Amino acid sequence: MKSTILSCAAGVMVVLTAISGIAQTGDWPQWARNPQHTGATTAKGQAPSVKLADIVFDPFTSQEQAEQFGELLIHYQTPLVDGTKVLLEVKTGRYVSCQPPGSGHPFPCGPDAWNQQIWNERAFVWQSGALHKVWNFKSDWKPEPSANGLNGWEPVFHSAISHGAVFVPGAGGSIYKLNEGTGAVIAHYRPFGATDDPNKYVSGPLTVDKNGNIFYNVIDLDKKNPWTSDVLGAWLVRVSAQGKMAGVKYTKLVTGLPSRCTEGPCGSPRPAINVAPAISSDGKTVYTVARAHFDPDYGFVVAASTATLAPLWQTSLRDLIAPGIEGHISNETSSTPAVTPDGSILFGTTTDVSDRGYLFKLNASGHYLTSYNFGYDITPAIYPHDGTYSVILKDNHYSSNGPYYVTQLDANLVPEWQFQSPSNFEWCMNAPAVDSDGAVYANSEDGNVYVINQGGTLKGNIFLRQAVGAAYTPIAVGLDGKIYTENDGDMFVIGN
Repeated sequence: MKSTILSCAAGVMVVLTAISGIAQTGDWPQWARNPQHTGATTAKGQAPSVKLADIVFDPFTSQEQAEQFGELLIHYQTPLVDGTKVLLEVKTGRYVSCQPPGSGHPFPCGPDAWNQQIWNERAFVWQSGALHKVWNFKSDWKPEPSANGLNGWEPVFHSAISHGAVFVPGAGGSIYKLNEGTGAVIAHYRPFGATDDPNKYVSGPLTVDKNGNIFYNVIDLDKKNPWTSDVLGAWLVRVSAQGKMAGVKYTKLVTGLPSRCTEGPCGSPRPAINVAPAISSDGKTVYTVARAHFDPDYGFVVAASTATLAPLWQTSLRDLIAPGIEGHISNETSSTPAVTPDGSILFGTTTDVSDRGYLFKLNASGHYLTSYNFGYDITPAIYPHDGTYSVILKDNHYSSNGPYYVTQLDANLVPEWQFQSPSNFEWCMNAPAVDSDGAVYANSEDGNVYVINQGGTLKGNIFLRQAVGAAYTPIAVGLDGKIYTENDGDMFVIGN
């Protein structure tokens, strides 16, 4: 939900290891399903008639909501699906509530003590119509500190599947490679050396390309003042299918950033929090998002070579729509670039002039093409059809308490149809899904999952439980058509 609280090495480093090659597989193996983050599946989704499973993956939601006055300010991993296997982020450890909740005392508590929790990757398998736990991996990953930079919004812990292996974020900018069947550790990739610096954070979801290469962001924060002192470093990292590790500094990806921004020092460029790098359809280019550490109004979409990580271009999101309108790269959202069938890049932001923000469209060379006036915390789904494609996103009007739409745009970001929330609750999603028939899958704050036909008519829905104040969450569809959705810290699987 949109909260009212809104509220080492120089240049390129390369270390070699030996490991066998891998290739991408899976029904829904990563954020927004594929390396282009289109949220599109070749499957045909089942009718939302029955709850097939209900698994708690965050046991702390009541405490987390109490701490934020009813809001659940958390970004969660997409359920990862590979045949009969389902992988979930599961939180264990302890949640340290403040006394009283929301007071911030005794420090550290609430979001300032979220490193007392443990993030696990847990695997389940479908047997006799039910999900059964088969293994659990306890990661040493921790989220970036809340302090005065994240305002209580918990960053995402997000793994990826690739050809029988599961890649999991770890401490110190590292990632683990696990056997998908057993959870056993195959490799531990440490691009920054054998000592895992706890102030280096894997920031945002891991992305796996069609050749099995993993891309992700790392940010190195000052231990005492993570958000008021400049970043100590920031990198786009690649671990190849053969286990070779390489990284490029964000100071190489973004050049020409002024020393002073509108309100004061800019700080150095670093990745936007919760961004998953996107890969072009030909596999040659990786796209990510950068911002000035101290000023969210200095944001960039950047491109680099997947082979060498050499910078290709950077596009500032300032003044593209009109003078004075900046793409505001908030630390509190999970917007991620999506690549369209024609090679364009879509990315949604907030702005200082609108709580709805904008969805920007750039061409493959980074030139601004057009925009749509909604972009808050969304990775749009892309539906290819009839030699063109459509773009699907939530379209919430926050300041007027509605209306709330799921909107489909054409390739030029002109509306084709809208489906209005039947209950006037906002759409509680950050990454919708679309199937081979163009049916759209979207979760609402009213507690329902809706399936929407092309043209904007209701195909079906099922009530899970009311989720007012719940987190914006993604949705996934297995190749057998089962629908995987999240509601208030539970994963629900629905279908026929």
